[in-house]
Amino acid sequence: MCNNVRTNSGVYFAESAKTKETYPEMNKGKQNLYTILLMFTCFVASPFIIHKIWKTSADEKKKVDIPPPSISVSADNTAGENQGESAVVPTDAAGVPQQPVQTPETALTFGTSSLTYFDDALFIGDSRTVGIEEYGTLKNSDFFCSVGMTASNIDSQNINGQTFDQLIEAKQYGKVYVMLGINEVGNDFQFTLTKYRAVIEKLKAHQTNAVIYIQANLHVSAAVEDNVINNENINHLNSLLAGLADNKKVFYIDINELYDDEYGNFTDAYTSDGVHPLAKYYQQWCEWLCTKTVISGTAEAVPPVPVEPTTVDINYYSVQ
Repeated sequence: MCNNVRTNSGVYFAESAKTKETYPEMNKGKQNLYTILLMFTCFVASPFIIHKIWKTSADEKKKVDIPPPSISVSADNTAGENQGESAVVPTDAAGVPQQPVQTPETALTFGTSSLTYFDDALFIGDSRTVGIEEYGTLKNSDFFCSVGMTASNIDSQNINGQTFDQLIEAKQYGKVYVMLGINEVGNDFQFTLTKYRAVIEKLKAHQTNAVIYIQANLHVSAAVEDNVINNENINHLNSLLAGLADNKKVFYIDINELYDDEYGNFTDAYTSDGVHPLAKYYQQWCEWLCTKTVISGTAEAVPPVPVEPTTVDINYYSVQ
């Protein structure tokens, strides 16, 4: 007996009763086969699964057993910082805790000193520093300066038979003053800053005990300002140089507070060429330096020694 069976496509075919009767037996055989395959798969895979579970458990146990690294709290941490963390305390051979050696950092502050403060000082700079050497009152200081000196050409300078490197390697100073940059205002500022930083780093490496002062470049008078040499550019350069000071070994001081007018320009009465102070005002510069000295917090500030006015033959120091 045949039954007509309709397919999804609409085509009919004849299904015999015998075929219909054998389907249950075939389905049961497939189910048995699948069961056997599943059991076989579990039997084969179970060792690998058990091994993986055991290895993962062992790795987790190792992670739990390893203690975290100790956190050492430095002496200069502020109160309340790293709360809940214990500092590592060193012990001797017997396991007895040792007390750390206290080395408090000496406080450095600006104060007023006498002219003898500059007896072990070195002044580095261009024509304005030449003016301090010739017309100032710091007669026991050393000077490495020349007209037109820059941070870029300092290594090629030879003054009194010595190069810059030879000078700072031959003698140790207690203070070093640097004023460079007015001759480089027209250059790329970042290039100048890189060269200036190299000078400061060389001084720090060779003058390990010296306090280093970066002196701001003097402003110019409004009458001589142009598109390159102007106080806006000088201020920008000075702000970059001020960033080299760490207020620990390197300090920044700004002489412009002494010479500026109310508009931030070099006061006309203090200069003849708009760039350099009159010779008689270099003494005033030196007296101002006495009030900007870095001294130890335990040192006693002393008033500057009165200085007799210096007699000069000319009214200003004419340099390039």
